[in-house]
Amino acid sequence: MIATILPSSANFHAVEYNERKVAQGRAELLEMSNFGYIAIGDAYTWEDLTSFLLDYSSKNGRIKYPQFHLAISCRGNEYTQEELVEIAHQYLRDMGYGQPGQPLLIYGHHDTDNNHIHIITSRIDPHGKKIDHNFEKRRSQDVINRIMGVDESQRVGEAVSKAFQYQFTTIPQFTAILETMGYECYTEDDEIVLKRNGEVQEKVKIQLVESKISQEKQDKKRMAQLKAILKKYRDMSANRQELQDVMKTKFGVSLVFLGSKDSPYGYLIVDHHTKAVFKGSDVVKVKELLQFQSNEERFKQIDAFIDQMLDDNINLTTKELNRLLRRQFGTKLLNGNVRYGDSSYQLPEHILTTLRSNDRRAWLQSFCPTNEQERIVLCAIGNYNHPERITIQSTPGANVSKTVSHLRCIFDTTSDDALVDKLHEDGYVITRADDHYYCIGFANRTIINMSDYGLDVKRLQPKQAQKQQGQRQQITGSCVGRTIDKVAKQRGGSNESNREWEVGRGGYEVDEGWSLKR
Repeated sequence: MIATILPSSANFHAVEYNERKVAQGRAELLEMSNFGYIAIGDAYTWEDLTSFLLDYSSKNGRIKYPQFHLAISCRGNEYTQEELVEIAHQYLRDMGYGQPGQPLLIYGHHDTDNNHIHIITSRIDPHGKKIDHNFEKRRSQDVINRIMGVDESQRVGEAVSKAFQYQFTTIPQFTAILETMGYECYTEDDEIVLKRNGEVQEKVKIQLVESKISQEKQDKKRMAQLKAILKKYRDMSANRQELQDVMKTKFGVSLVFLGSKDSPYGYLIVDHHTKAVFKGSDVVKVKELLQFQSNEERFKQIDAFIDQMLDDNINLTTKELNRLLRRQFGTKLLNGNVRYGDSSYQLPEHILTTLRSNDRRAWLQSFCPTNEQERIVLCAIGNYNHPERITIQSTPGANVSKTVSHLRCIFDTTSDDALVDKLHEDGYVITRADDHYYCIGFANRTIINMSDYGLDVKRLQPKQAQKQQGQRQQITGSCVGRTIDKVAKQRGGSNESNREWEVGRGGYEVDEGWSLKR
C-alpha cells in the first residue's frame, strides 16, 4: 500500500485533472462530501468544484497553495476501490483532514493495472486554520504503516535479508538492490545507512556486506538475454522512465542509474528474476541505452510494420494487429490512432478501410456458414461484397445445437401471433431466401436453415405476409433483400427475386461495434 502526497497548487488543478479522466472513461467520482449545494448526480462542471474549493479556502488568505492532493494505491487488485476509500477516510482522520465539514472528493481510477484512488481536499480546516503539514511525508508513511499493521523495523530487516540473497560483486551493487526496495542508501564511516521517508531505518556493517560478495562468474547467457530485451524495449519507449517502468513490470528487472538525474554516467541492472546484479556497461553502454527514437522515427517504423503485416496476411484484423503492435512496439491502435508517449499518429485511410473490412469479414466468418446460401445471407447482413473471402465450413458452429434448442422452446411456448416478436426479443433475425427461412442468432454467432431442424416455418408466414404489404425493412441503411440479390449475382448464386428480410423494431448492439436495426 502506497500513499503519495502530490504537489499542492493555488488553483486546485487536481480537480480538472481528475474530472478529465472521468470524461475519458478512465476514472469515476466515488465520493463527494461537504460541497454545499453540489452533490453527486447533479449537473456540475469541474469549474464549479474548483470555485467551491477556492471559496472555502479563502477563509485563510495566508495560504498560497491550499490544494491537498493524495493518491493511495495497492498492488494489482489486492484491495477494491471501496476498501481503498475506507483506508482513505482513516488516513485523512489521522492526518488531520477528517473534521466535520471538510470538503472532500475521492476519484477511483482504472487506467493502470494497480487499483488506486485520488483524494482532493483543502489544507484549510472548517474553522479557517491551516492543517498541520510539518513532517508531512514522514507522518504519512507512519499513518499508512499503522493502518496496514506494518512494523518498519521488521520490514527493513526483511529487506536486508532479502538483499543478501542476491548475487552481487560490489558494495554499490548491494545498495542498488536496497534502492529498488525503496531505501535511500549511503556510506558513513564503516557502515551503510538505510533511510526511508527521511528517517534512518537501519545501519549495516560494510565488513558484513563484503563477506557476502559473490565470487561466482556472472551468467553470460542471461546477460545476452538482457541485452536483447533492453535494446528492443528501448526502441519501444519514449524516455528513460518509460523504459524503467516496462522493464520492472514486464520482466522484473530494475534499472538503477548512477550520477545526476539528467546525465547519468552509468547504471546497474538488478534482475529480481534471477536474483543477480549486473554492471550496465557490461550489457549495453549507457549512452547507447539512452538513445531513444524520435516520434517521427517510431511512427515511420510502425507504418512500415503495419504495411508488411497486411502484405503477409490480407485478412489481418484490428485485434490481431494490436497483438502484434503490443509485442513489437508496446502500443496499439485505438480509434484509428497509434499512440507513442504523448503523441499520436493517424493511420492512412486506406489502411483503416482495409482493417474495417477485415474486421467485418472476421465477424461474419464467426457465424460458420456451411453452404453458399448461408454465406450469401451473411454477406448481405454485413453489407460485405467479398463473399469469396468467407470460408464455407464443413460442419456447423459449436453453438448451433444450443440455438436450435432455444428456438424449439420458443416455438413450443409461443403463439403464432407473438412468435416473430418473441424471436426478435431474444435476439434472432429471420430472413427468407429461395423459399428457405434462415435464422441468425447474434448472441451465439449462428446461422441455420430452420427447415433443416424441423422448425415449423409455416407459422412465420402470416407475419411475413403482413410485412410484404409495406415497405421492405432496411438494415444499416440498405435493403437487405436487394443486397442478397446483389451478392448472389456477384458469385453466380441464386438470384431469385422472392427474398425478404423480416425484422422487428428498435436496435441492438453486437460484437465488434456493429449496430443493427431490427
